[in-house]
Amino acid sequence: MSNVLTERICSQDFSHELSPCLKRSSFSSMSKKSISTIPRCSGSSNLSEDETSNSEKKPFGYSRKDVILIGVGLTVVGIGLKSGLEYLGVDPLQAGNVVQLVLVLGLTLGWISTYIFRVSNKEMTYAQQLRDYEDKVMQKRLESLTEAEIEALLQQVEEEKQRVAGEEQVK
Repeated sequence: MSNVLTERICSQDFSHELSPCLKRSSFSSMSKKSISTIPRCSGSSNLSEDETSNSEKKPFGYSRKDVILIGVGLTVVGIGLKSGLEYLGVDPLQAGNVVQLVLVLGLTLGWISTYIFRVSNKEMTYAQQLRDYEDKVMQKRLESLTEAEIEALLQQVEEEKQRVAGEEQVK
């Protein structure tokens, strides 16, 4: 029964559901039971030169390489801590439990502290997106103003500065 179902699925034509990148590749040489690799699209990417240069300037922890390094580092720390405890004479099962407890609690408290730090500094994703949106709206409004309107705004700003400076001198 499963062979009939497998052959039925493999014999169906899914070319209308494939992306343009996969339609260009040849499926005739591939086995019906498994596809080991999926060819990459050689067409133009959606990234502009500015976006690709920005991806190179990411802070630590935001690339695949960094995530792999963090994972390997934590694994090495765990193995080292467990081996150190075993060397000091702690039972291997007890050492494993201690290492698990220390790493899980440490990572959890570390993550929570970074979250609290970001909240207190208003560096959350939503707050940043809102600031960016407000900046873009104000920039667009400024671009739509005429020269006369800009001059009038600048004059109002100067008057406001003088008024505030006068009030501070009185105090």
